[in-house]
Amino acid sequence: MTTKKGMINITGAAEGRIAPIISDIINEKKGQSLIVVSTFNRAKRLATDLSFFSTRNIYVLPQEEETFIQYEAKSNDELLQRMRVLRAVTSGEDCAVIAPVTGAIKKLPPKEIFQDNVLQMELGSDVDMDYIKERLTVMGYERVSMIEACGEFSVRGGIIDIFTPDNDNPYRIELFDTEVDSIRTFDIDTQRSVENLNSVTIYQCSQIIKDHGIFEHAGSKITAAYDKRIKALEKKEGNSETVHNLKQRKAQLLEYAESMINLQYMEKFINYFYDETVYIWDYMKNPHIFIDDPARILETLEVYERERADDIDAILASGRGIGEDFKELPGQQDYFRLYEKDGYIFTPFASTIKNAPFLTKLINVECRQAPVFNGRMDVLKGELSSYVRRGFKVTIVCSSDERLKNMNEFLTRENLLGKVSVTKGTLTAGMEFGEKKLCYIWEGDIFGGSRRTRKKKKKNAGTQIKNFADVQTGDYVVHESHGIGKFIGIEQLVVQGVKKDYLKVKYAGEDSLYIPVDQLGMLQKYVGGDGITPRLNKLSGSEWKQTKAKARKAIDDMADELIRISAARMNEKGHAFSPDTVWQQEFEGSFPYTETDDQLRCVREIKSDMENESPMDRLLCGDVGFGKTEVAARALFKCVADGKQAAVLVPTTLLANQHYYTLKDRFEKFPFKVEMLSRFRNPAQQKHIAEGLESGTIDLIIGTHRVLSEDIKFNDLGLLVIDEEQRFGVKHKEKLKQLKTNVDVLTLSATPIPRTLHMSLSGVKDMSILEEPPEDRYPVQTYVMEQDGFVIRDAIEKELARGGQVYVLYNRVESINRVANEIENLVPDASVVVGHGKMRENMLENIIMDFSEGEYNVLVATTIIESGMDIPNVNTMIVLDADRFGLAQLHQLRGRVGRSGRMAYAYLMYTKDKNLSEIAEKRLRAIKEFTEFGSGFKIAMKDLELRGAGNILGTEQSGHMINIGYELYCKMLEEAVDIAKGKEVIPSAEETAFSLSIPAVIPKRYIENEVLRLQMYKKIAMIENDEDEAEIIDELLDRFGDIPKDTMNLVKISKIRAMAGKLGVREIVQQGPKIIFKLWENVKLTETIMSGLVSRYGGKMMINGGKEPFIRLTIHKEEPVKAIEQFLQTAVGGKKLN
Repeated sequence: MTTKKGMINITGAAEGRIAPIISDIINEKKGQSLIVVSTFNRAKRLATDLSFFSTRNIYVLPQEEETFIQYEAKSNDELLQRMRVLRAVTSGEDCAVIAPVTGAIKKLPPKEIFQDNVLQMELGSDVDMDYIKERLTVMGYERVSMIEACGEFSVRGGIIDIFTPDNDNPYRIELFDTEVDSIRTFDIDTQRSVENLNSVTIYQCSQIIKDHGIFEHAGSKITAAYDKRIKALEKKEGNSETVHNLKQRKAQLLEYAESMINLQYMEKFINYFYDETVYIWDYMKNPHIFIDDPARILETLEVYERERADDIDAILASGRGIGEDFKELPGQQDYFRLYEKDGYIFTPFASTIKNAPFLTKLINVECRQAPVFNGRMDVLKGELSSYVRRGFKVTIVCSSDERLKNMNEFLTRENLLGKVSVTKGTLTAGMEFGEKKLCYIWEGDIFGGSRRTRKKKKKNAGTQIKNFADVQTGDYVVHESHGIGKFIGIEQLVVQGVKKDYLKVKYAGEDSLYIPVDQLGMLQKYVGGDGITPRLNKLSGSEWKQTKAKARKAIDDMADELIRISAARMNEKGHAFSPDTVWQQEFEGSFPYTETDDQLRCVREIKSDMENESPMDRLLCGDVGFGKTEVAARALFKCVADGKQAAVLVPTTLLANQHYYTLKDRFEKFPFKVEMLSRFRNPAQQKHIAEGLESGTIDLIIGTHRVLSEDIKFNDLGLLVIDEEQRFGVKHKEKLKQLKTNVDVLTLSATPIPRTLHMSLSGVKDMSILEEPPEDRYPVQTYVMEQDGFVIRDAIEKELARGGQVYVLYNRVESINRVANEIENLVPDASVVVGHGKMRENMLENIIMDFSEGEYNVLVATTIIESGMDIPNVNTMIVLDADRFGLAQLHQLRGRVGRSGRMAYAYLMYTKDKNLSEIAEKRLRAIKEFTEFGSGFKIAMKDLELRGAGNILGTEQSGHMINIGYELYCKMLEEAVDIAKGKEVIPSAEETAFSLSIPAVIPKRYIENEVLRLQMYKKIAMIENDEDEAEIIDELLDRFGDIPKDTMNLVKISKIRAMAGKLGVREIVQQGPKIIFKLWENVKLTETIMSGLVSRYGGKMMINGGKEPFIRLTIHKEEPVKAIEQFLQTAVGGKKLN
């Protein structure tokens, strides 16, 4: 007898409380599961809970995009996430997929297509390189010279690098002729291998594959459908605007289809590509289906369909599409297909289910949310004791080791250890199951605030400015002896019968310079900040020497000054704060997020400075939203808990307001008085606050420069926190200096600073740096598109409908009001306000305050919003004329949205103009790549960091930095600091000339790409010792395969020059069987060096003192390079002993 298929209805469980029930079912029944929920947020929360109870791999399917807007490029995070899920389920992995309903019913290409487009490679198998390149392109991978992001591949000789969506690290496959010789993963930042593998399976990385047949099929269907509609309309309306629009639209779609571009956009028209489509559950192997709260799901779908219908009407009316485009859109009818399967439906209470499936069974579960304690440990103790008495098994869930430790201490104190268990993990809320006598208590419910944990992000090491990495033909470079020139390219010249690669650099006038690649260390890429074009120097003449001398003097003065200040502070007596108290632990425990490792490290560094007797002077850097405020809050708390006063100084009233509310909220449960001083306080209030500060009744003050006025006196100031110091005027800075004496000072800066600068200043300026972004923020959905009133209206209306606010960026003050009027006409419901930098400061601040308090919902502004504004309710940003902005600016602006738990959107628009200038065209292409692949992120970071460097160093130093380029500036700064500290500085090794006729090049056949070849030349030129040499040899083998002899020579010579430089050798020459080491005239070889050399070489060596000292070494049949290396190693060995 066959049982009828049907669903089991489980009632009584809602929210996260369904997680343990699902977990029990899937652990018992092996195989794949699909859990359908109402929204993406719900899916993420359930994934958190389910991962606590189940060991299965859990994937969250992204939701389906809600808009029909036409774009040119879009960020690919969602696409890659969906491909990851498809890969997992197709390969038969035992996993659970949690899908928001719009993602679950999205129509997908047939499963066979996905299964056919798989590349399988294993060690020892034979492959055809051309076939692989062609397949990867069809599967949606983009070919580049060096991979930076997911969905890219590169080919160098016999090495293929591929970054698939389903792996954290890209793969490197090395062929020996046609045989797969090795497969390994490698690190995207260092480009070095991580682990070896036996085989690799590569799946497609775009939903629609780039198959000519499929695209031709789509093209002909689009043509037929559009022609039919256009013909019908022409009969009715003649050549109307709608007809004109439809023709344009058809041309646009056909262009995408013929060139096979903009694939993410084309996904919307999947019905033109495939006659049959399927759903995610068709990709899965007999999945167990779970449906969570069908009433909520249908509500979501109804809204989704209603909004969509409005959009479609508008599109059809204006001729931006035809009915056929939308024929296959998913909706409720697709969702109801799930009801035909076996599975489980969860409803919060027994109720009728619309279009109910056949229900085979009804199960009622008795469960409820566990109590919430809001920091009341006494109540917690009582509840726990009561649970234990009633025979419950209680588990307290903590997200970090720190919390775990504190919890165990609490249980020990209250004599509950052993009766209540504590475990590490994450839940979204506590839960209690009466029948099973089980209770889970989540730490967030104990300490108040829903403490959300963050997924560990891989550290992104992309923030170091890579030395010579990206020098392209036409870039500006700096040569330490000759100044700024323009790089023309690599040329191979034969000099004295030896082939060598030279870099050709053009200088002012007709001058050019050929630089041998082994002296690359003298050359750096010119980096001077966003869009600065330097002037070329003359090769002859003293202009460069003067520029360099001026910069050196300024740098030396600065280094001396820094050392002097640092030493003076060391000798001052400040207040040594006492170690952390129990209150401090409670205060830190009430932070509603899990700290990043960086935050914890910075807090430790600051506290140890505070507990030290000499006054702290530390700089804390980190991008906006990286949690600087919390780090500062902990320092402020430590200060006031020790009975001293603390002050936070900010440049604008707006920031004062933001900090005041954040800190007031954090300090609320403790007996400290927090106040704010700014122009929002009336004179009577200000007078009252001034009295409170002088008498000591106010513990913490947050204020603008008003705090620096004459009438403000502190009773006992212990800590001063200064936010964005570079934005205070000169006279305020003087006043600050007086306030700083004997007080601990913490300065905050929102521009990230380059690590190289951090290194050069280490030991003179204490810095703490936050590099990890906090919590798993939604990536901002970014679109690049033509400027279009239709889209602007759509985007603003969508944001306002969910109660949010919008930034519209337009960077020309003279016509900004016109733009604001256009927006008011487009969206009559919006209340629009304009803000720009030419307004009076007070007026601008008032506008922004009103906007942040929700008085207006659209702010049309110039780039003033990139400086430190934090309004979490703004989650849509429209940038007009985006091609006029640099990547760094766009990156920083984009960071202004997406700061709450909502999906955020950034629309980068450009004006449809037939003749975009070449620069704008380039910028636009860069913006598209930056958006679609996230590559170009490094360029953006670089520009930002240089701004940060300028902020820290001040304007005069920034001027010098621009004159001599950033890298050389850092090098000089490091030397200056060392000299100021009294260290001995050796002349740099670059100056040793190596004049032996030995071929030393990287052949073109070894590394074809010029940029990569240069990069390796630069890395080789930086070799200083055996360790570096081994590292480079490793890297060459790893990335490019077996090393040619000429390249090995280059590596050896580079190391020889470094060793020789340390010994004071000026030049190494060969004369027949003799090697001559010419020394600088002031070099003194110590006895230990001499005795070492004499005992090894004896009569083979001759030493000549005098004006031009040298050492002559006779080698007979030995290989010169080897002999020189051994000789120098012996000498350096002697030097170490000295």
